[in-house]
Amino acid sequence: MKVGFDAKRYFNNQTGLGNYSRWLVDGLSKLAKYEFHLYHTKPCAHELQVHSPKGLMVYLSSFWRSKYIVRDLVDDGIDIYHGLSNEIPFGIHRTSIKTVVTIHDLINLRYPEYYNILDRLIYKSKLRYAVRYADTILVPSVQTKNDLVNLLQAKKTKIQVLPLSVKSHRLPIKEEYAYPPSNDYILCVSGFSKRKNLVRLIHAFKRINTKIHLVIAGRKGDTYNQALQASSGIENITLMTDISDNTLESLYDKCLFCVYPSEYEGFGIPILEAFSHGKTVATSKVSSMPEVGGNAAAYFNPLNEDEIESCIQALLDSEERAKYEVNIDQRLLEFESDKLLNQYMEIYQTIGS
Repeated sequence: MKVGFDAKRYFNNQTGLGNYSRWLVDGLSKLAKYEFHLYHTKPCAHELQVHSPKGLMVYLSSFWRSKYIVRDLVDDGIDIYHGLSNEIPFGIHRTSIKTVVTIHDLINLRYPEYYNILDRLIYKSKLRYAVRYADTILVPSVQTKNDLVNLLQAKKTKIQVLPLSVKSHRLPIKEEYAYPPSNDYILCVSGFSKRKNLVRLIHAFKRINTKIHLVIAGRKGDTYNQALQASSGIENITLMTDISDNTLESLYDKCLFCVYPSEYEGFGIPILEAFSHGKTVATSKVSSMPEVGGNAAAYFNPLNEDEIESCIQALLDSEERAKYEVNIDQRLLEFESDKLLNQYMEIYQTIGS
């Protein structure tokens, strides 16, 4: 059986969707049960065969990926095509190729104000096509499944919930991060956008009388300047951007615990990343966060500064943290990589047979 993957995020994104794409493709290729092919808008070196546009389509690569790739998929004898980031190419339903699409979240529909009109129209068109014509829709959480049903009237029978996974990082970190080891700190890994709720986190943390630091690490976004202003003059709050993967691993490894105050996520991968380092998390009790955190995390209302403050304050006590940390290993079993990869293989087998 030949399985093709949309590899745009695999090669172009270093976080989020890129990490998911690499975890899935690399993990499945090691199982070596099927013949896997990658489809990308430009040639790339890889141990798997990478297909890219030819002729005039080289100059129209976006159109190739969205529609004209279908001709190449047919010519290449692809049996199943998996769109890894919310879309499948237009017209593929007219072929015999079976399709799987992973839809991570519906942020564009729930927070349309973050996107310009053209991007909203394009995204919604692609999403509606995928929801209507994909043979199987994979989502990382019940939250995303409910969003698909409620916002796009997706058929429940086509949707399967398959959570994400991360690698375990219990081994010693090779690169040392230069944060002063004498300073205990709480870590928040998050981009600086409005729904991430970082400004409210900063205001809540400033009310806690402690020498322990709060480190917020992530990509700059539309609320970075607000966060910078809110933390101005506060010695125990540090904002970090453009950090390396090794630095991030070290930050996770050395923190007391993590905090993740987002208002909405399709999954909430930083919670799982914290668990993989043996750290508990104070996080929002809305959206998908409780699905990921289970009984290994503590929860608060992300819109209530008092609750955020109280939850963080409680976890500053090591005995209180231990109540959640003891559940982490069992919680991680729900997201074990090989188990999830085999479930993907079973899905391909079912729709391809």
